Amino acid sequence: MQRIPSSCIEITVKLGANESMSDNCLTYDWNQITNLTTNYTTYIDPNTNQTYYARIGALTVLGTLNNYSLNYVCPPMGYNGVGLGCQTQANTQLVVLQVNALDEKLYVIDVILPGVPFPSSDQLQENQPPFGTARITFTSGIAIQPSGYFQICKTIASQLCPNQDYISHKLPHPLPSNYGYGIFGIQAFNLITDSTWIMDDSSQLLIVTAGTNYYYFNATGFFFYDSSSKTCTWSKTCNYQCEVYNYDSRFLDYAGEWVIMNKWGNPQMKPISTQVWIGNAIDAAGIFPIVMYTDKATGHYLGLDKLDPIPAPKMGATYWYTEHGNTIPKISITGFNPSVVEAACVGKLNDWTGFSSSFGKRITPADFSIVLVVGGVLNTFQVWMQKRREEFILIG
Repeated sequence: MQRIPSSCIEITVKLGANESMSDNCLTYDWNQITNLTTNYTTYIDPNTNQTYYARIGALTVLGTLNNYSLNYVCPPMGYNGVGLGCQTQANTQLVVLQVNALDEKLYVIDVILPGVPFPSSDQLQENQPPFGTARITFTSGIAIQPSGYFQICKTIASQLCPNQDYISHKLPHPLPSNYGYGIFGIQAFNLITDSTWIMDDSSQLLIVTAGTNYYYFNATGFFFYDSSSKTCTWSKTCNYQCEVYNYDSRFLDYAGEWVIMNKWGNPQMKPISTQVWIGNAIDAAGIFPIVMYTDKATGHYLGLDKLDPIPAPKMGATYWYTEHGNTIPKISITGFNPSVVEAACVGKLNDWTGFSSSFGKRITPADFSIVLVVGGVLNTFQVWMQKRREEFILIG
């Protein structure tokens, strides 16, 4: 378990366990695992040539290992700009399950760690607790059952954990400036819409879009433009660095090399070799558990899959960019349509690219009910719950 000191342990798997708690054991519910059907990514492990489904979601899990809980905890109000919206339940783990497509056995459980106790941002260190992942591996795989429970129990300390070699697998910081054109999708809503990512680090400018939602970041804050209502609003809650520099080894652990064969919502995609990072994205929209992909050859950001913090069969969201390349400083950003001028956010483009410090009214919770698609992530659980309660208007 990468982020927990002295946590390399051998385990035994107890099939047919009941719903109970035991010392140094984690109890999983097979029914929840079989119902966890969200699968945005199918990949081949180039080391074994085996094909796996990466199933993401939340599970109710009882117990601790070495007195350490792997359960997800929402951050406190105001942490790193986090506002209202994060909701979870007791005894909930956010997981990435790697299931073999041939024998349909479970081989890996990546548990995304929550960040408790939440340190101040200036005290976070790369590849150190509290963020990142804990990885549970089953050498021969375990057959998935339709119902019942199983336990993972600690036996002894082990030296068998592979050396992750964090130096050679360090996530580039910042990411290489690049552009991407592709899709944003949510399986639960059967939603697939266009998405754009244009990052210009030298100019401290970023444009992120999802459908009718447009986000224009500069060094001082960001504009949110809704092309449906033709409204543009300015916020200082998060700027370019807040949005882009959160993709960092302080929050994300290297998960390996995957050859992506299929992404939900992209039926015509060609296989691509990627490096995979699992952990948390922390930005204007809060803390979001993610699986993030970068191009192995170029280091370009390719997109991410997002997890939701409450157990449900179909949750999560995905961004995936099938067309991407190097950003040309200033040119790629200023050539995007609609520009901040065309969106009526500013009168002159230089007012945005020149890092003006004031653009009018700041976003506040009382202004409107909105689910931010910031940091490449839409809080789909909040959308789901609020839509059911009919207490909001979903923008986009």
